[in-house]
Amino acid sequence: MRSVKVAISSNALVCCLKFIVALTGGSASMFAEAIHSLADTANQALLWIGIRRSRIGPSRKFPFGRGQERFVWGLISACGVFFVGAGVTIYHGIQGLLNPYEPEINKWTVLVLGISFLAEGGSLVVAWLDRKKGDTANLAVLMEDSAAVFGVILVAITLFLTKYTGQVYWDSIGSIIIGIILAVIAIVLMRENLENLIEKASPKELQDEVRKQLSSFPLVEDIKDIRMIVLTPYEHRIRAEVEFNGYLLIAEMEDSLRDDFREIETFGDFLQFCAAFSNRITRTVGAKIDEMEDTLKKKVPYLKNVDIKPS
Repeated sequence: MRSVKVAISSNALVCCLKFIVALTGGSASMFAEAIHSLADTANQALLWIGIRRSRIGPSRKFPFGRGQERFVWGLISACGVFFVGAGVTIYHGIQGLLNPYEPEINKWTVLVLGISFLAEGGSLVVAWLDRKKGDTANLAVLMEDSAAVFGVILVAITLFLTKYTGQVYWDSIGSIIIGIILAVIAIVLMRENLENLIEKASPKELQDEVRKQLSSFPLVEDIKDIRMIVLTPYEHRIRAEVEFNGYLLIAEMEDSLRDDFREIETFGDFLQFCAAFSNRITRTVGAKIDEMEDTLKKKVPYLKNVDIKPS
């Protein structure tokens, strides 16, 4: 969340400065960078909305909460980067090649590039420090800020080449390269968010940890099946099918069963004993499952939902 807030602030500031220089100086690559920053700002605003909405707790309509909604907003923002950010930037670069125009390069251009480099670089450092595997929002900020820092350097190079070679096509080529980078980033983010929306399996190391914790329960004799999916980068859901140790269950009820057994005199008493035993064993298994689920949530904090079934 911190990296997204920092990215929104830095990109909004840089976006305004780049647009001022691009519109007054006519640089295609600077305009591409301004569009890039605008797309990043809008994208990160959508990510922020998704993160906030994903924290809404369970309700009657959404019993498991809205954790995966962050991936919906992430997918929308990635599509925006592809069609708006990359599309407009590449189009503007091609227009620059078809209708060449020499950009004005002055001290304000250099100043804005310097401020942009510091702002984008600072945001990149924050994103790197906050990185977490599976966090698509942080991945988006990390990739976009990396591209932004590279883009600022690329703009500086293309403007230098344009000024000292007199060939204005360098500026337009820089714009097209920035657009291609944005398109690649958008495709990667689309894929990552889409995978999480279709119930992506949790990382193997997390599944192994949960399997180890399940095996530690004395009542669990064998784990028949375990399915664990990602709800959010910090929350997971598990469904496990386990085989219980029947001898341990009976051992806990031995004294009461012995008393009931002494009262059996007729076949009718035996049938009544069987019915009572069935109800008792069902309630006991249910209570043990509830106890195991609560214990598992405490031992493994990232488990949001736990569903254990007897095989």
